[in-house]
Amino acid sequence: MAEIVAYIAHSVDGLIADRTGSVDWLRPFESEDYGYEAFLSRIDAVVMGANTYRELRAMGEWHYPDKAAIVMTSRPRIDDDGLAVFDDRSPVEIAVELERAGLRRIWIVGGGGPIRAFLDAGLMRRLHLFQIPVILGAGTPLWRSGGKPWPVSLRRVVGWRNGVVETEYEVG
Repeated sequence: MAEIVAYIAHSVDGLIADRTGSVDWLRPFESEDYGYEAFLSRIDAVVMGANTYRELRAMGEWHYPDKAAIVMTSRPRIDDDGLAVFDDRSPVEIAVELERAGLRRIWIVGGGGPIRAFLDAGLMRRLHLFQIPVILGAGTPLWRSGGKPWPVSLRRVVGWRNGVVETEYEVG
């Protein structure tokens, strides 16, 4: 079975993007690695929504050149540069396809829709969350309403000197 994990930053008020859809509010906290490079080295594939893909592409260099990348969207392809596959299938179908390809460690990069879809499909195994000491007031929520409740077990908490609180949970 594939290991599917979310690894994402959110504000104190649970938002992953500001009211304009930007993640620029994270920049003051980028000086720390937070274990990201070690985490990324263990990942085989990344899955994200179209908005997350657009935000990442706007940053310039593609962050995942050696990873299989899936963009969950029901809209037409965003671009044809071959960096990602655009897919309108369900989380289960995507997970099965990636596992068949031998890609067993899958990171649901964002946004809240794909993370919630994989969680509600019973596929999410770990939540690796970084609470950033900022209150945005409005924006894109990490947790969309209407999903199923899921029990989680706290595995680890780390408080960083810059105020970031890292929590890791096992789902189910």
